[in-house]
Amino acid sequence: MSENKEQLHALIYNRVSSKQQEVDGTGLISQEHRCIVYAENKGYIVKKENVFHDQFSGGGDFMKRPAMKQLLGFIDTHRKERYVVIFDDLKRFARDTKFHIELRSAFNIRNVKVECLNFNFEETPEGNFVETILAAQNQLEREQNQRQVIQKQRSRLETGYWAFSSPLGYTMQKDPKFVGKVAKPNEFAPILKEALEGYANFRFMYQVDVVRFLREKGMFPGPIHNERYVSTVSSILKNPFYAGYIEYPKWNVERIRGVHTALIDESTFQKNLARLDKPGYIKKVRIDDRPDFELRGLLDCIHCKRPFTACFSSGRSIRYPYYLCQTPGCLMYKKAVARKYIDHDFEIEMNRLIPKQELIEEFSSLFEEAWQEAVVKFNNDNKRDPNNMEVLKNDIEKYLELAFSTTSSTVRAHYEEKIEELEKKLKEIEQTGSVKIDLAIPYRTALDKVTEIAKNPYKIWTSSNLTEKKKLYYFFFDAKIQYDIKTRYRTVNPSILYRFFDGFEKSFVDVDTPRNISNQFIELYEFILNWGEYLNSLEITGGASGLRNAA
Repeated sequence: MSENKEQLHALIYNRVSSKQQEVDGTGLISQEHRCIVYAENKGYIVKKENVFHDQFSGGGDFMKRPAMKQLLGFIDTHRKERYVVIFDDLKRFARDTKFHIELRSAFNIRNVKVECLNFNFEETPEGNFVETILAAQNQLEREQNQRQVIQKQRSRLETGYWAFSSPLGYTMQKDPKFVGKVAKPNEFAPILKEALEGYANFRFMYQVDVVRFLREKGMFPGPIHNERYVSTVSSILKNPFYAGYIEYPKWNVERIRGVHTALIDESTFQKNLARLDKPGYIKKVRIDDRPDFELRGLLDCIHCKRPFTACFSSGRSIRYPYYLCQTPGCLMYKKAVARKYIDHDFEIEMNRLIPKQELIEEFSSLFEEAWQEAVVKFNNDNKRDPNNMEVLKNDIEKYLELAFSTTSSTVRAHYEEKIEELEKKLKEIEQTGSVKIDLAIPYRTALDKVTEIAKNPYKIWTSSNLTEKKKLYYFFFDAKIQYDIKTRYRTVNPSILYRFFDGFEKSFVDVDTPRNISNQFIELYEFILNWGEYLNSLEITGGASGLRNAA
């Protein structure tokens, strides 16, 4: 029998916005069944391949729904057929007034009929009015539901409960001690704890080392390169959740103590934040696989502050290496300088770092003196500290007990205000307080190795391979070099070790200047321990022959 206007091809579109809807009465299967029965009763031609399923929220652009995009593409590639698109409910069509109208226009342009099981589309002024009102009503319901969900989630957050999908290392579980589900450490929690603490105590020098450890333990499966997970690890290290806190700045939920079990203590969390904030040697630098341009990634344009790129320019018989700025609009855009000039200037900067021999010989004894001085000062300051952290913690506990025991809402509010004030004070001290010094930590070996390497910066540089150079650069300098191609002017910041040597030399010459380095001692001490460990690891693994020769 030939096809007439009543025998259209049915395209059935079903949508759910959550997995829960897949198993209840509004699931995909039940929607599909009702639409097929409807189409058959209307005499439409129904084919199995003409059913489209989406699991997507009703709000927003309909072209972001995979199945809707596929449905429209199907119509565009089968223009000879006549179609009717069938929806179970008007809410499945669109729950946004603007996109409802645009989707109707998309079907009208394609000359496709639209039908709904519980709504009659009428191409009349009255019908369009009713349809627009219902579309607006659906949008209102969606936005009200969204607001209600956010209010409930914010309330959960404000009472110390995590309100979203479980963070890595945790699983959301019901617990009779708490209301609803609470995040519980799972089998990966001990591994994650080891990684977080390992980064804090310099067992893992770089974030990529943390990634490598977690992948070895099975937390990041798959063939993806390690560097792809660095941003994930960075987020974990910055997340106060693992220290037992809840916060959600997007909804103005300030940091509070959560009901979940912490993997690390507050001090470990603060150490990780401090490491992430520090420039230089603890940051991962891109490893360029082209040794022809070993300073690529370490040079920034002094004008636009963007990294230089590098390339070869072909001559008649040979190729000439150049560095250049490729930032459109920059004063130095496409201006190039020969690699030999860059390398020559870099050699000059490296040789400027070399401290005088008498400074090296005096350095160890001065450092020992500063070590003892800093320890005494730290202990005395800690004893005199009127805002001792332990005292503040004890006061918070006392006010918590008082707040729980009182029956007066006014008094409880006063106690809660006091607790909030003390916790804010405690947080400030934790973030800005001194680093605890442990005399038991051996630093002599690290100090000897660091001072030996510091004697011959350029010799060490030229005898190292590309990977080692990219890391060792931050032994010598604090930040990347800002270079002016036109004037060959550069801005170079030596590392704290060489800044100390420079300051030490001035006080060494001027006998009237007191040589007291206790203010910068903590940072210098951390630098020496960290680099001593790294330089030793190069020797163990058989790398950097120049390091072994210099030490």
